[in-house]
Amino acid sequence: MAASPGSRTRPGWHWLALAGLVCAQSAAALQVCVGDVAVPPFLSGDARNPGITERLMMDAGRHLGMQVELLRWPARRCFEQMRLGTVEAGVGAAIPANQQEFDFPGGASVDPQLRIARAAIVLVRRQDQAIGWDGRHLERPASGPLRVGARAGFRAAVEAIRRLGLELSPGPNQSLQVLRMLQLGRLDLAVLVQDEADTLLARPEFRTLVQMDPPLLVSDFYVMTIRQLPESQRQQVQRWWELMAQWRELPAYRAPTASP
Repeated sequence: MAASPGSRTRPGWHWLALAGLVCAQSAAALQVCVGDVAVPPFLSGDARNPGITERLMMDAGRHLGMQVELLRWPARRCFEQMRLGTVEAGVGAAIPANQQEFDFPGGASVDPQLRIARAAIVLVRRQDQAIGWDGRHLERPASGPLRVGARAGFRAAVEAIRRLGLELSPGPNQSLQVLRMLQLGRLDLAVLVQDEADTLLARPEFRTLVQMDPPLLVSDFYVMTIRQLPESQRQQVQRWWELMAQWRELPAYRAPTASP
């Protein structure tokens, strides 16, 4: 029996199902783990009030038709899920430990123009400690090894401290707790991002702690991706990296103290 005119123009159920699958795949979010630590002004730790770097990632993605989902998990969980391939991207410095596991913009050479943020990493000590720092060497008492702490998963701090011939003590998930350990004498030094240190050290409870100058290092941070990304998604991420680099210095996304 011939099909009616209406039936010829109505898609079959299997075509509808296929179209729905394609739409669902194209709308799938790129999950980016940004950690659960507030590092103002870059990361807020609060989905209701995102920091400038979080807004940059979401706004650039939206401009390209990408849905970017930010996951605010502890750093250890971020790395675990990226290794498993269940999360596609995270924020990190281009240090050897990260480059061995994940892909960075620019490939093996890493393109600093495609960074999303640049931040200083600093040392913090108690006021009564006789520890000096000239930017290259630590002057420390001869009474024993220095106990240095940082929040868990802060890989850039691990690399920097190892270059000084020291090892980081196992740390808690939050820099606030690290500073409290320092204040109680359980650590001799703490390592923090400078913007994070500026915010926390303004608290009255930390009036006996001081930030040491100059910074331990100045580090660029990137959105790094897992190596299992399909090629189509990788091309989209490349465009996203490039757009974020273009927008990074716009007033809406520029940190007051950021270097150009």
